[in-house]
Amino acid sequence: MPEGKKGEFIPIGKIVGAHGIRGNVKLLYFSHLKAFPYPELYLQEPGGGFRRYVVTRQIPLKGTIALTLEGIASRDEAQSLSGQLVFYPREGFSRPEKDEYYWIDLIGMAVYESSRDDAGRIKAMLETGGTDVMEIDFGGKEVLVPFSFEWIADISPEEKRLVLKAGTLEFFDVH
Repeated sequence: MPEGKKGEFIPIGKIVGAHGIRGNVKLLYFSHLKAFPYPELYLQEPGGGFRRYVVTRQIPLKGTIALTLEGIASRDEAQSLSGQLVFYPREGFSRPEKDEYYWIDLIGMAVYESSRDDAGRIKAMLETGGTDVMEIDFGGKEVLVPFSFEWIADISPEEKRLVLKAGTLEFFDVH
């Protein structure tokens, strides 16, 4: 994993509404995990800084997680946070295992194929229930390629570069 800048905050979710009358917020967590693993979260202030909120309780819901945040005591206060992205400091992330990557490190990465000179870029990552899929832009043509070492020859997060195996783009009809 690239180290990132110290103090760098990464979006990890979005508050999508209030839950109940006691000030809980509903979090759409950008992860496959069913529980929120952090003891705190950060919301961006209008001036660009970040405000820390301690998570005191969580309740898994269908598709979201209800969180109780220290200092948020009413439904109106919780609702006022709706629509805000939730952040966490990069240095708080655990180091991925070998051949595991955070999507935030893959998006924007240059994509090459050993048999071609041109490069593409990973625009997005898609969760499909099985193998995640990369949405790659190759000169205005979008191609979806499974994020699998069946198709990937090499990944270098430090160089922000991914190399596809020869023939991959032809297989996915990119000429």
